[in-house]
Amino acid sequence: MSYYQLADSPLGSKNMGDIDSPMPIIGVYVAAASMACSFAMFLNSCLTFINSFPKFNFRFSGNFFTLNATWLTLLAVATKVAADLTTPKSSYLDNQAKVMNTVFLTVAMGNFFTSLGSMNNTDILTNLTALSILVITVVVDLYIQLRFHLFDRQSSSVIIIQIALLFCTWMTIVCTGLAVPAIKKRAESKYQKLVSDERQRQMEAGQQHYRVEELRLSITKYWVMAATGSPQLLMKRLVTFVYTNIICLFSGFISFRSLFNGVRTGFNSASRRNQSEYKSSINMILLSQYYVTLPTVVIATIFMISVVGYKYENNGIRISREEVTIESYWTEKLVEWRQRSILMKFKRRTLKKFIHSIKSLILTFCILIQNLNVMWCKFCSVISFYSVLPLVLLVNPLGKLINHYLGKLFRKKKVSNDKRTPEVDLNCFVILLEGEKQFPKKLLRGIINRVDKLVEMGNKQRPHNLFNLLNQSFSFGGVVEFDSNRVSSLLSSEPPNCWTLPVVTLTSIAIAIPNIASGHVDWLVSSANEGLRYASLIDVLDGKCGLKSIKNAADVVWVGVELHRKWLDMDLKRKTGEINSVKDIIQDLTNVSERIVMEFSSKENKMIVENPLYWPANVLAANSMYRITRTILLYYEDGECHAEELFRKLICMIADILAACLNNLPHMIYTKCISSAIEERLESVRDAAIIFGETEDILNFVEERKLSSIGPSKPLCIDEWRGWIEQQVTTVSSSATSNGASSVESNEHVVLQILA
Repeated sequence: MSYYQLADSPLGSKNMGDIDSPMPIIGVYVAAASMACSFAMFLNSCLTFINSFPKFNFRFSGNFFTLNATWLTLLAVATKVAADLTTPKSSYLDNQAKVMNTVFLTVAMGNFFTSLGSMNNTDILTNLTALSILVITVVVDLYIQLRFHLFDRQSSSVIIIQIALLFCTWMTIVCTGLAVPAIKKRAESKYQKLVSDERQRQMEAGQQHYRVEELRLSITKYWVMAATGSPQLLMKRLVTFVYTNIICLFSGFISFRSLFNGVRTGFNSASRRNQSEYKSSINMILLSQYYVTLPTVVIATIFMISVVGYKYENNGIRISREEVTIESYWTEKLVEWRQRSILMKFKRRTLKKFIHSIKSLILTFCILIQNLNVMWCKFCSVISFYSVLPLVLLVNPLGKLINHYLGKLFRKKKVSNDKRTPEVDLNCFVILLEGEKQFPKKLLRGIINRVDKLVEMGNKQRPHNLFNLLNQSFSFGGVVEFDSNRVSSLLSSEPPNCWTLPVVTLTSIAIAIPNIASGHVDWLVSSANEGLRYASLIDVLDGKCGLKSIKNAADVVWVGVELHRKWLDMDLKRKTGEINSVKDIIQDLTNVSERIVMEFSSKENKMIVENPLYWPANVLAANSMYRITRTILLYYEDGECHAEELFRKLICMIADILAACLNNLPHMIYTKCISSAIEERLESVRDAAIIFGETEDILNFVEERKLSSIGPSKPLCIDEWRGWIEQQVTTVSSSATSNGASSVESNEHVVLQILA
């Protein structure tokens, strides 16, 4: 039986039906991948639109859909229909899906554009190679289908146009990827120059400590530098980004036109009556991919209007010469590759010379293509400027009218905000790209307003309990008193101290004290929790590797203390009804912590025991508990230990430690502004602005009491604080003894004398 006879027979029909049966399931899989990509692109579009308004401050930027292996794999699945060579020629819905696949891939590459700025050189090369393989595969498959006339006449013309747009978008993405390293290098160089100049200015002004208003102004300056030099904004200021938005607009209009024409004529055509092999799942594929086209078109339109508006604000209707000049960063990487030597070794010099000449010739051709591509993008940008300008001239008066009425409604609020914003020209802190004459004033105002909103956001989250706790500190004596030198070590060596672990241990002891009102305990836990957040950030500033494990121990213990009132699975209130003596409870904590440390020393390797940096979290916490509880027992060795008295003393110790620690707040905020990589800098300065708003009252408290001028030269480490205070105690004690005062009395009041 021949193939055609088999196909016409009932058995053949059954077999063909079995072959076709997986296709609807595959279609559902394709639709699911399309929906995932569409949803991510939709979030990108929404957040891009929302973040364009300064009054909205979302933590997330438009990076849900980035150029990486995950999204490229899903995108390859989503464009499966376009690469399908087996669909029937006369299937109308299949033709529509192939058109939509090319539009979908074009829009997806437009969404990938800004993510190029957050990649390193290796990631750019890897991801662009994978994207190129996907695009070339789709284009070749579509060409084969066109060559063998698998499309109807109407779909063929649309596919040809869309292939050209897809190819242009891919060329633009690759062109930009080659320029990203040079762009980021220039932006980083300008940033470091501005930071160096700012530091030099501070040194010349003799500023050793930041005042609150000066710190706020510094945050604004570094926010302007970070925002204008952020990879995302740098990418959006490139002419190639404008060009990709133009292509996305055209692709969206083509897809809508194809859809409307299909709805108008497809129902009466013979091709409409031919069912797709994907059956009803083809409708799901079309719906999931059309879903993302509309917001993309809207955002691209808004972006084009904004770009034209900024250009019109700076230059009027003229196009400056710089806008049609090709900047050096476009070809810098290619020129560098062309000048490099060949890594392969050859015995013959003539062969090596020949290969080097071939390589130079290929890269020279690539440089020419790169220049032509950039020139074409600039030409299209100029055309779009004059095309969109009438719309801008129509929209601008309407926008000014709306702002005028909104200004009347919120005039009082605006005046109060302006009083908080220092009148300083921040244009000199803007990081400009090569070829940019000036930054748009409206955009700069929006950036400055954004940082003011961030500070206001922090003001609404002020740690009031922590501020009240700091008012219980009258000296820095608690920094020394919590751990006495008279307590002998359980093991041969002691781990270094950090700011957080003593606070966690002291709070745990305070919770275990009986006959204390639960409201007071809850207030102390809440206050300590607010302080530990900032103390953890300050601990990170200290570069000692040992503090990482100790800070981790504090984090581990604090989870149980805060949530369950447990210290290492020990219920801190378990013996309140059985033991009424405060000394017995402190002694019980001492015994438990000593047992944990000694069990560790008897079971673990000797080398680990002798190196505190490798101790587990529970052993570090137990060692801290042992030393602090033994110190408390030594303090009440010959006297009665009253619950309320000890609770107040513990509160004062915690307040003293946190007060000394929070002296580093200005340094921590300043460090967060300047110490991040270019990809993370904007987020870091954003955190610094919010922390400043949260701690503004504390910063004023430190400034008013002049606490920032007290302490060691390097106040980051609690051990240096302890050493400095002990040195001051020795100095004042010897001075008091020589004047006839007892050393005990002088030691009790030494810190108060230092503050005076």
